[in-house]
Amino acid sequence: MTRRRFGGERHRWWVLAVMTCASSMIAIDALVVLIALPTIQRSLDASTTGVQWIINAYLLSFACMSPLGGRIGDVFGYERAFRYGTLVFVVASAAAGLAQSEAWLIAARAAQGAGAAILRPASQVLIIREFGRRERGRAMGVSSSVSTLLYGTAPLIGGLLTAVFSWRAIFFVNPPLGLGALVLAHLLLKGGPPPRERVDWSSAPLLIGGLVCLVLPLMQARYWGWSSPAVISLLATGAVLMTLLVVRERRQPDPLMHFELFAKREFAVGAAVISTVRFAFVGFAVFGVIWLQDVVGMSPFEAGLAVLPLTLPTVVCAPLGGRLYDLLGPRVPLGVGMVLCVAALLGAAAELRRGSYGWLVPFYCLMGIGMGLCVSPAWVTALNVTSKRMRGNAAGVLQTGREISAALGLAVMGAIVSHLQGAHLSRILERDGRIPSEGFDRVERSIGKAVAAAQQGAHLPAGIPADLVPALKASVTTAVSAAFYVGAAVMLTAAVATAFLPGRSEFSEPGRGRGGGRGRDDAA
Repeated sequence: MTRRRFGGERHRWWVLAVMTCASSMIAIDALVVLIALPTIQRSLDASTTGVQWIINAYLLSFACMSPLGGRIGDVFGYERAFRYGTLVFVVASAAAGLAQSEAWLIAARAAQGAGAAILRPASQVLIIREFGRRERGRAMGVSSSVSTLLYGTAPLIGGLLTAVFSWRAIFFVNPPLGLGALVLAHLLLKGGPPPRERVDWSSAPLLIGGLVCLVLPLMQARYWGWSSPAVISLLATGAVLMTLLVVRERRQPDPLMHFELFAKREFAVGAAVISTVRFAFVGFAVFGVIWLQDVVGMSPFEAGLAVLPLTLPTVVCAPLGGRLYDLLGPRVPLGVGMVLCVAALLGAAAELRRGSYGWLVPFYCLMGIGMGLCVSPAWVTALNVTSKRMRGNAAGVLQTGREISAALGLAVMGAIVSHLQGAHLSRILERDGRIPSEGFDRVERSIGKAVAAAQQGAHLPAGIPADLVPALKASVTTAVSAAFYVGAAVMLTAAVATAFLPGRSEFSEPGRGRGGGRGRDDAA
């Protein structure tokens, strides 16, 4: 099954390093493009819609293909899936770096997402397989820590590469990493014969079509509007397609999707933790940055640096969360981590009224610590109870839930911020009377510039009187604070569910006296 060229005891750590290296490409690519978008737009003469789809094509493909990518690992072997996914990602990255048009780059980004959807679940299952049940938390914590560090620094990496070389360099980072991972995987891993299993591949159009129809309107709701015909019709179509998929798959002896995964308590709670953390984190980060610009008056670069206290504690605490899982079982790290995350959102929502970044830093740190404690244990909790023939599919389902929750969090919290801020701003401007109603939208778009100009004693944009700036800042604070409260409420539901997970006395590895050594597929 596995080649031992690097020593038996050290072998699993080499596998962890290779899997983490390959997954790092995904972490980097998720955000590294953002900082280069203006340069890409000028270079390729891309439209505003095209620029948006340079981001969306990757995210949409990754989210919707992940269950299928995980199932490919179940059927053809995780070693093969890892190699195929990495190869697709590397080739697509090179194609993106060579892109000569907007359409070319969007297609390459979609292919990158498809490669990531095959690579990511396979790498996670290979880590789970290599480590004993008592070391899986530690291993996943280390992998999560590295990925979080690269995810948080990706915009800085993108800015540096774009400034020193070219925007194309951000895509050419991936091929050396991917090819190195493929070489090491060839030395470390040897794929056995694929499982002889018939799979209902004919359900793939229902799966992919249903997920696209659900994820796309969530991604676009902020631009199209929740009540737009496009959003409503896509969501309705997605619901119908997914219902048909569930009905069809429940009748198949070898389904494409194993919906019975959610019947397992640990899997359901782990999925809920992963999804709700992602829901809240994206909103917390994005609208925290907006608040820092529109209320504190920071520049976009300063605001980006200001959220580092949100990601750096996660890097430090992710291995600790995994270690606590190995020692105490899932209930303690998941419960403590989720409570800290909820407390961070509630505290930040309450303290935004002070209008100072210094009051936000402790809650950023608290959120980062909470995420570090609970995210990797949630993955291990969910995958530990999954049988080996379903683990790829399970990892893909968890990844899709995570990405859908990110889109949903941004859409829901964005709708709250937009509605409350717009309503509050309209009341302020109508009561003041100095700005005509047709200028309200221009004022809303200029709040951040007005705050920065007021701090510098410069002329305020959009005809905004200087004495209105405090009220404009208050409208942003009220809206963002409400969004944070909603994020806390969503996370609280999963935090309560962690109380039903096994504690230390119930957490033991079947058939093993001690953890450690090479892993075993102990969930039959």
